[in-house]
Formats: sequence, C-alpha cells, structure tokens
Amino acid sequence: MKKFLIFALLIVALFTTDIEMIKQPRQQLLETSIAILSESTKVQRPSAATRARTSIEQQIPLTDKQAAHLDEELANDFVMKKFYQQYCVEREMSLYFFTDKLENICDILERAMQRTGTL
Repeated sequence: MKKFLIFALLIVALFTTDIEMIKQPRQQLLETSIAILSESTKVQRPSAATRARTSIEQQIPLTDKQAAHLDEELANDFVMKKFYQQYCVEREMSLYFFTDKLENICDILERAMQRTGTL
C-alpha cells in the first residue's frame, strides 16, 4: 500500500509541477494523446448536400448543364438551404429545372435535410 501511495504522489507531483524540464515534455505528451483520442472518436457523416446529390443522381436523369448547375447549388449545406428556400419554399422559377423535376428535387432535398437535421 505504501508503494502505491508513493507512486500516486509522484504522479500528482509530476503533473502539478511547473519545472520547465518536466513541464514541456508533459505538455507535448498530453497534446499528442488528446489529438489521438479526438481523432479516434470523430464520426464522419455525409452532409445533407452530399446525400441529396447522390439521391438525385440515382433517381432523376439530368442533362450536362443541369448536372453542372446542381453541382454548384449543392456544393455545401448552406448553399443547398438557399436553393431550397428560393426554389422550393418561395417557388421561384428555375432556368434549369421545371415542374415535376423541380418538385422531385425539392422532395429529395427536404428528406436529406430532415435526415441530417439541417432543415
């Protein structure tokens, strides 16, 4: 029991001291261990724009111009929200998508935003 108590006191002393010779390597060790732990716990989730883009590609046939325009409009979630607000909620006319195709795109965007919680 005495050995464990001495060991615990030694560890506490090493982590609370301000001696430069001990402080700098200790800080580096803590930073690297925190970086490793935070990298291992990150969850990579696809954005709503990525989900919507893949769904649209699978379900709706697009021309080259429409696909290029859609790539710009679904570059990230913020731009996608603007597109959704402008063409789906406010019902402005789109130069690239009309009636059924636009309605299908709006439905896909809405589902993608609901799944990721960005709506």
